[in-house]
Amino acid sequence: MNKLKKIKIGTIIRIIIQLLLIGFGGYYLYMFVAPVFGIIFNIGSVIGAFLSLAVILVGIFLKRIIAFCKKHYKSKKGKIVLNSVFTVLCIGIICFSVTLGSMLSATRTDAENENTVIVLGCAVHGTTPSYTLKSRINAAYDYMISNPDSIAVLSGGQGNGEQITEAQCMYNILTEKGIESSRLYLEENSTNTNENIAFSKQIIEENDLSTDIAVVSSDYHLKRATMICEKNGFDNVHRISAPSTYFDKPTFYLRDLLGVVKEFIIR
Repeated sequence: MNKLKKIKIGTIIRIIIQLLLIGFGGYYLYMFVAPVFGIIFNIGSVIGAFLSLAVILVGIFLKRIIAFCKKHYKSKKGKIVLNSVFTVLCIGIICFSVTLGSMLSATRTDAENENTVIVLGCAVHGTTPSYTLKSRINAAYDYMISNPDSIAVLSGGQGNGEQITEAQCMYNILTEKGIESSRLYLEENSTNTNENIAFSKQIIEENDLSTDIAVVSSDYHLKRATMICEKNGFDNVHRISAPSTYFDKPTFYLRDLLGVVKEFIIR
């Protein structure tokens, strides 16, 4: 009777875990795939969809996976292989958690009175800023209003489908909002974050501006942006966070998590 009771409890627990895995995987599969139809597609979308699908499959076949592990764990070779797989999986989860934690800790604005601001560009649709770019412009505007002595380097070249550079788009909106043009420098040649920072540094040095900087970017991007600033020789880097949408976060956080790992490896 007790044995039967244990079996039933074990079965119930397994079914609950299966349902949680399938539900979790299904939710994030939707979150990674749906933005593709809104023209948000990057490596984060691909890897996120793949991992979500893997979680769903584990949930569906959990009973068989458990039976397989029990069967092969009895042999010495099987035990070594399974222990190795579980160890790698645990290390991966720990590394993922630590990296994500460091990204989340960098999402808060900590700039207070830095006079030099670097605003990182993002997509422009024709001459209209994307939501992400508009969010960064607004964050820069609020900071510059609160710090009237600050200047900003607006960084971003012209990509496919953009009729003007990202820097020019930011300049147009900030001046329309009342920021004096004399407080704005345009960097219009960059095509990625590394170039954003490197080319902006040239402008800062050429104009003898303060190298104690505040970098403006989306919350998910600030950790990597800070690392790149430090790699380019900025010793005192502060952050100004521009909020992203809830719908965008999974794809962009995963994409930038991979970028943070890459920056850590190559630095």
